Amino acid sequence: MEMNSSSLFDAQFAGLFLEKYLPSSADFANSASPMWLQQAADIRDPGETLKLSLRALSMTRLGRINGDDNMATQGKINYVFALRELQKALWDEQSMWKDETLAAGRVLVYHEIFEATSGSISAVANHEAGMALLVQLRGPEKYHSPLARAILEDVRNTCMIMALRERKASFFGSEIWATQPWGREAKSVPQKLYDKGFALAAVLEEMDASRRSTDDVTPAEQIIRFLSRCLEIDNELEAWYQEFLEDSPSPLYWIRPADDNDLRDITNSSTTSMNDTAYEFASLHLAHVTMNYWAVRIILSSAVAGICKNVPPGIFDARNGFPEDSTKAVDERNSSSYTSQRFIEAMASKYSIDQRIELASSIVLSVPYCMDEKMGLFGSQKTLFPLGTTLSVLETLPGEDSARCQKLYQQLTTKKGLQFARVQAKDLQSPNSEDISCIEEIQ
Repeated sequence: MEMNSSSLFDAQFAGLFLEKYLPSSADFANSASPMWLQQAADIRDPGETLKLSLRALSMTRLGRINGDDNMATQGKINYVFALRELQKALWDEQSMWKDETLAAGRVLVYHEIFEATSGSISAVANHEAGMALLVQLRGPEKYHSPLARAILEDVRNTCMIMALRERKASFFGSEIWATQPWGREAKSVPQKLYDKGFALAAVLEEMDASRRSTDDVTPAEQIIRFLSRCLEIDNELEAWYQEFLEDSPSPLYWIRPADDNDLRDITNSSTTSMNDTAYEFASLHLAHVTMNYWAVRIILSSAVAGICKNVPPGIFDARNGFPEDSTKAVDERNSSSYTSQRFIEAMASKYSIDQRIELASSIVLSVPYCMDEKMGLFGSQKTLFPLGTTLSVLETLPGEDSARCQKLYQQLTTKKGLQFARVQAKDLQSPNSEDISCIEEIQ
């Protein structure tokens, strides 16, 4: 079937956009995240909704990149048309379940991440919530096609981020959604990590709910339950990381001199420092997975620290100590004199602000690699979650890492065109921000 002039026009624009968006090398081949967009653009008869969505994203981005205001404006007009067509498709019993409709919704989420049309973090959150609802309504058995599976796995990533940020359990954390979409196929390494993130988000929601509960549960019992759950997830994360290392090239990353002058000399220090270095990874895929792992660890560390911080003195006695298995995470666990209070102190020492700063510093050193020109816009886009987690740790701690984090946010906005980075940074620095590492007091 020959393509008409309109289809050729759209294919050309989509191709030019993908050249800017996708990494120029093949090192992303192990990651399904960008592949769904390539697959969607390759559909010969995408339908009106997906066609307009791809046109909006492509024209707006290319207009911004090339300084062509007219093209960018045309892209924004097509964005409005695409939203209308998506609404119509979602009200149609047949169109609603098509993979093309699912892809159109995902494309419009990406448009919002780049454009931040409302200037509010809630706009992207609403788009993501709508995508999650559509995925859920389709049911876990509808993701066997390559396009649908790739979109599902990308949506799981952002839903994990939302769940951790909002401290809410997700339907993705249920057993059926954790298994059925893959059938007999093995999950990829990133998807296994997201499972841990969904489990942590569920614990955070329970912690918040316990503050409002009137159940006859003592504070000691609450602390034991939540701390034990967090330590169990930490053990699972450690096991996951060991499996990840075994399946990855060695070393996973290494230090190199920073080659971006804009990232050097951010402070007024005249001495050589970590500002002159950055991490290099074996591949972009490995960089993204590792940074997401560090971000989840930061949130878990903050959760444990928040629990330990609010333990009243003398709350434990011989009747409500910790289960023996819970003490595996600390030294001296076999000591008969090891009391619950000492266990709390050991946990507070292990999950300290120093641990979170070290993880945050590693993320800061990793972002320049992802922002390299050969990594495309995709490389930068996928740093928003780990970098946002880092900012929540470093924003109140003046120093080189904090200054560099701020600089990275500026570059994501001005050089990479990710307007959501500006909105995210503003939201995290707001006095009223409920950042993703904030832990509520258990009373």
